[in-house]
Order: sequence, then C-alpha cells, then structure tokens
Amino acid sequence: MARLFGGIVEEDEFMNYHAKLNRIMLVTVIGLGLFLFFNPSLEDAEAYALSSLSVDAAEHIQIWHREDSLILERNESRWYLTSPFHARADETKIEKILEILSSKSHHRLPLSDLDSFGLDKPNIQLQINHEKFSFGGLTPITNEQYVAVGESIYLLSPRYSVMLPSQSLNIASTSLLDKTEVPVGLELRDLSVDSSEFEPLFSKGEKGGWVQLWQTSSAAHVYFSADELLGEAQKEIRIILQNGLYIDFKVHQNETELILLRVDEGIGYLFSNELGEQLLDFSDDNPT
Repeated sequence: MARLFGGIVEEDEFMNYHAKLNRIMLVTVIGLGLFLFFNPSLEDAEAYALSSLSVDAAEHIQIWHREDSLILERNESRWYLTSPFHARADETKIEKILEILSSKSHHRLPLSDLDSFGLDKPNIQLQINHEKFSFGGLTPITNEQYVAVGESIYLLSPRYSVMLPSQSLNIASTSLLDKTEVPVGLELRDLSVDSSEFEPLFSKGEKGGWVQLWQTSSAAHVYFSADELLGEAQKEIRIILQNGLYIDFKVHQNETELILLRVDEGIGYLFSNELGEQLLDFSDDNPT
C-alpha cells in the first residue's frame, strides 16, 4: 500500500499515477524541443533596419512631446538648439538620439490598426532630416515599444524614446565654453567699485589652472533668458579666446550658488558656491 495526499491508494494506482506524470513530462520536453527547433532564437531571426540614413548625414532633428517641440540643427560639426531658443547642444545627448538610425528590430508589421498600438495619437515623435519616428505603447510580454516608421511598425527597446528630452533646457549644453573656444586671457570688471573699464588681469599666454576648469566644468542647471531674470550683476568677466575673439560673462552670486550669465547666449550657468569660487580664482596655483 502507498499513501498519496493524505489518502490511501492501491499499489497499481500509485504506479499508474507516476506513469502519467512521466508521460506528461516527456510530452512537455518533446514539445519544447520542437518549439525551439522550428522557432529560431532572436539572434538567428531576420533583423529589420528602421532607417537607411547615416549618422553623418543627419543635419536636422525635431522632437515632439505632445504639443511641445524643439528643433536642433547641425552647423558644420556642431549641433545647436534653434527652437524655442538658441543654444549650444549637448553633443553626448545628440549622439544618444541618433543611435536610433542604426537600430534594428526582429519584428515588422504593416502600418495599420494604429489605435491598437498606441500610434493613433503618439505622445512622442522624432524626426531626423525627413525620416519620422512615432513611438506608441509597449507590448505586455516583452515590454518592447511599437515604433512607426514609413509604412511599417517595428518593435524596439523603449530606451530610444527615453533618450528624447522632454524640455529644451535638457538638451542644452551645460559647458561654459565650446570645445573650440580656447581661453588664453581675461579681463575683469568689478562693478562694486563702479569701474567703467575692463581691467586686464593678465596678458595672453600667462594662464593658470583656471583655464582647464572653465573648459571642463559642467553647470548643475542652465537658465534661458537669464539676463531678464537675474537683475544686476556683481562682476563682469571677459574671456579672451585663442582666435582673438572674446566672450563676456556676468557674475551673480548669493550665499549658496553662483550663476555665470554668458551674455552672447543669454543663458545662465548655475554652479555651487564651492565650484563657483574656483572658477573665479584666476591665480596660477588654482588646481585643475
């Protein structure tokens, strides 16, 4: 006799029960094997390119988040935000956006039944040159996103839509200077003494550790139209560039933070007071 689930069964019934379990397991293993044999892995499945446009050919980017949009344009080798305001763009973030041009999908569907895929009124859209990418809903199983391009719908990782900035300031560069703007000198005007002229702090070539700091420091936040918001500045700084041009900054500082307003852009760059004091320390022994 044998016990099963608290009840007593005959020995032959016990053996029949285990025989049935073994048959079920065998059928399951065979079925799984046939599924894997006739359904190749994603690595072996055909991959569909979403775009034929190369990254080097990209010159125009427009991003829509519902009703709001922003526009980026490439001028020679640099990207600029041109709408809703003008600013240098964060090149690293641009590279992330353009990764979609080299993306591939293992699933392609005809462009139909848009409502079922959340593509009838997409919340996020991206246009690179003349190619438009519309981002819809997510699949319930694989958590991939439906993306409409041309006459097809593809399944793609949602990371491509997550990379798209929802606000213009999120794509603006947080660097005080462009990589092509190399400082070689500066002039300082202290407004607290009502000086009407810039005072040369040192001549070209006599530069300390502040040069690298100005080239590498990133602001914690940027403000558009900062000249309208900040009021009167405490100091003014003129950075002399290697090409002979110059850039003027206005200094606004309180107990906790410092904002450098770049006059030609109208954009304010916010730093902690600790980093701000280093940026304003123009001595030769200023650490880099």
